[in-house]
Amino acid sequence: SIHLCPAFRCVALCSSSVQVMCYLQQHTTKMYIVTSSYLVLATLALVELALVVPKSLHFLLFLVAVSGHVFRAAVNSRVFSSPPVAQRLGKVEPSAPVILGHGKATPCPSSSSSQGAKVCSADSKVHSYEDPLRWSLLPSKGINRTHEVHMQDTDTAAVKICIMARPTHDTDCDTSGAYPSSWHFQGRSRKWEARIQLRFKQLPKNPLFVGLEMEGYKRMPLLVRRADSALVAAATKLLGPVYRSHGDDPSKADAAEVEPPCVSVPLYACDQMIASDVGEEPDITYSLQGLGALRAGGFATFREHVNATLDDVSTDKVYTFCIWSVSNLIDLLRWEIGLPLGPQMDSNRFVPEPMVTVAIYELAEDKKADGSSEARHLLSLKRYFVQFSYWNTSSPPALKTLQKVIGRSCQPALEEPAAGAEAVRQATFVEQLVEYYLSPCMSR
Repeated sequence: SIHLCPAFRCVALCSSSVQVMCYLQQHTTKMYIVTSSYLVLATLALVELALVVPKSLHFLLFLVAVSGHVFRAAVNSRVFSSPPVAQRLGKVEPSAPVILGHGKATPCPSSSSSQGAKVCSADSKVHSYEDPLRWSLLPSKGINRTHEVHMQDTDTAAVKICIMARPTHDTDCDTSGAYPSSWHFQGRSRKWEARIQLRFKQLPKNPLFVGLEMEGYKRMPLLVRRADSALVAAATKLLGPVYRSHGDDPSKADAAEVEPPCVSVPLYACDQMIASDVGEEPDITYSLQGLGALRAGGFATFREHVNATLDDVSTDKVYTFCIWSVSNLIDLLRWEIGLPLGPQMDSNRFVPEPMVTVAIYELAEDKKADGSSEARHLLSLKRYFVQFSYWNTSSPPALKTLQKVIGRSCQPALEEPAAGAEAVRQATFVEQLVEYYLSPCMSR
């Protein structure tokens, strides 16, 4: 226990520095003094640990990773160069508001609506903003970008979607607020938000789920499986019961239907729900503050409200669902997955193909010959109401995968994957161990 005292002291100081940074964001002068002091003491404790316990290399690497994340948290939280406090907290609106349109940002009058007009920086960089996230509604009509609103009619529902994201891949852009939805993310910890608005054409008869589906199948290495289990445990505490399947190996399934890799939660795991009459639904490019019900107001109450609303679902209502809590685990723009302030891993470690499909679906009950119910989320048991795929151009999927989702008619719009992207060598156990602990301390 004497030998581990420096280790405990280092972890405590690192943790305290993060808490101080989160609490004192508005006091820039104090941040210099307090945060610098904590980081210096944590570094000294780390050096002391290396001298006292030279053989504990594994634990030392863990502490180096923690220190790296503390530094990155300091940079990402704009500790040393933050915009005015009132503007970051949304109390002061920048001078020239803009409205997100269908595919671009367009100027709008400065008057606000009853919902509170969304605003963002008037810098010309806002209009030329570009990030690596791409997505497409299914069946696809083309490739979409963030901060765009796209609509689609299917046999089951009329859908409207907007995905907003802060530029976590570009700290300078995030700090300056020179991106379309800075009005929404300034002063908030979320990294992205998906807003889905739908009007049912066919009423669901079974429980509704929202989930992620992956193409193909691959066996995960040991370290990745452990990280995946930790993420599922964290998501369970955050969202409620999580169904996670690594999929069925097609080579061992004979003629039976295989389940693709997937993860899903009940629809009440969303963060906000708004039920409106047709024609009175909110504009999903504006602030939705104060509308509908929030999960942050109490999970049990919110779950009961969502379940009661969906039990009486109607084709004469428009339902708006907002999702953002899981953005603390999944960084879409950096294409990383990990626990907050923990090691971040490349998302490609967790998926067979670097393309993921988001779906809202109902799952029919299927009885087996022995009378038991099918526990798997098989495609034949699903009826989809919303489907869209997303990927990242910094780590694009294979061209054949894009063609399968987007279609050959959209060939000119496809981004070519990087050279050799399809021939990625599997990392060894040692390489994965080094990456898991040291990647937070390295720049991309």
